[in-house]
Amino acid sequence: MDVIVVSYLAAACWVSKQVFESKELNSNRLHRAFYATVREKFGLPSQLTCSLFRQVTASYKTLKALGKWDLCIYKRPTMPLTYGRDLLRNRKGVTILGKPVTLQHPRIPESGWKDSKVKRVGKVWYLCLAHEVEIPEPKTEGCIVGVDMGIKRMLVATNSANSKTFFFHGGVLNHRRACIRRTRAAVQSVGTRSARRLLRRMSGNEAAVTVNLLHVASKQLVGYAVESGARRIVVEGLGNVRDASLKKGKDLRSKVHRWPYAQALFFLNYKAAAVGISVEKVNPRNTSRGCSACGYVSASNRKGLRFCCQKCGHKDDADRQASKNIRLRSVLALQVSDKTGSILKAPQSSDSSDIVSGLFVSHGNLVSV
Repeated sequence: MDVIVVSYLAAACWVSKQVFESKELNSNRLHRAFYATVREKFGLPSQLTCSLFRQVTASYKTLKALGKWDLCIYKRPTMPLTYGRDLLRNRKGVTILGKPVTLQHPRIPESGWKDSKVKRVGKVWYLCLAHEVEIPEPKTEGCIVGVDMGIKRMLVATNSANSKTFFFHGGVLNHRRACIRRTRAAVQSVGTRSARRLLRRMSGNEAAVTVNLLHVASKQLVGYAVESGARRIVVEGLGNVRDASLKKGKDLRSKVHRWPYAQALFFLNYKAAAVGISVEKVNPRNTSRGCSACGYVSASNRKGLRFCCQKCGHKDDADRQASKNIRLRSVLALQVSDKTGSILKAPQSSDSSDIVSGLFVSHGNLVSV
């Protein structure tokens, strides 16, 4: 496996240079021009050679879409496999490039295998198996789960079926990422050749830790929703959270820019869809300042992780209170849609006694969930 991957990476770099100089992004034309040369020069199998042109052109198309045009160099020991040709499965077992292999995993899917890839981590080879899964129809019955997403506490969720609260603390992620950054800074300050080699080995550590914890957090949240019998998960739409932090302090701005909100939402979306639960985003304004008991909205209601309404005296955990408000805001949008025929933006804050915080009352009727 090592020999053929080395040949594949060398061929990819050679083809990449041709694409960089000619700016040809049509994989079929590249195939006709360089197929025989690549087969003869690098000794690749026919199917791998075909996959090579598609991979290189895809890399440059991505760069072009981003407004860049740099030479792509392929170094990581990874290689695509075409199912049915490079990757085969039959009664006798699994073969990769004609050689039998043994897969060690407790949950290998029995069907739906597609084009995949192999990669090496250290001295161990991994098969990144892609397979189709059947997505059920979204549920129409069940409770609603509201989720407050943050930096100190990654996820805090409540549901409308019971009083059970889900907490997933982000302190572990923040601590491990800070340790990695401190170590990198210390090694980088040495400046020796061995230090540079260590930095190369450490590259990707922070991203790997982040992805792993986000997978764990999103999986546990979906499990909580399934256990609660939920039909929908509601989160805050924080698309402009980085712009909002520009005028804040340097430390907070750094934390916000490193906060993996979009990646966490991506993991949550597809894990929830796999069990028939939809994910909805609502306006986040004042969700941590409004009282779910009386509706009073004030910045003084929240002090750190403690919430105490200055009007009615209702006390709760601040993030738990925010998750309730997020859930109730979704209910209000549905109620307004039923009565007006369109989903309107709920008022964001109000001191009026006939509108409960602008979140939970529509046309004078208190929303019950």
